[in-house]
Amino acid sequence: MEIKHSKVAFIAALFATAITAGCKAPPPTVTADTLETSTVNDVALVHMHIIQPPQQFKPINAAYRTLFPVSLINRPDYGGMRMGTLESGATLQVLGEVENSWLAVATQDNGQLSGYIPFRAAVPSDRYNATVKAQAARPRRAQQQCIGVGEGDKACRKGNSSTWVIQ
Repeated sequence: MEIKHSKVAFIAALFATAITAGCKAPPPTVTADTLETSTVNDVALVHMHIIQPPQQFKPINAAYRTLFPVSLINRPDYGGMRMGTLESGATLQVLGEVENSWLAVATQDNGQLSGYIPFRAAVPSDRYNATVKAQAARPRRAQQQCIGVGEGDKACRKGNSSTWVIQ
């Protein structure tokens, strides 16, 4: 009887081993900070899971500086989520140009895609001083001040002028 019992125990152990041998460990939990690699136009881009990889990519790989405070967005359009703000004059690495005329940028030296900024928000570092100087030298348009007068009419003046024009 004891031999029969050991055969049953052995068969049960063999069956349990066969069943669990095909089991896989559960996949790791993906969070917003989980790093991923996406290949776009034969270029590998490392980015956090929360950052949407671009559909198109034209490599630039150059140091740029921001011309004004700009939001770093998780996808290349204004409908994306703001990841942070870059201050005016901030230095960053532009990895490439993507769809919608946006720049894919790395804010750290690790070359990892940190997000996107509009194309006109930054210039190559070597052109930064000249660009800022040229912007400061441009004359500003006088603002127009208008007030309502009568039925649907308005009176307007430009800047500090004392002349009002009825429109």
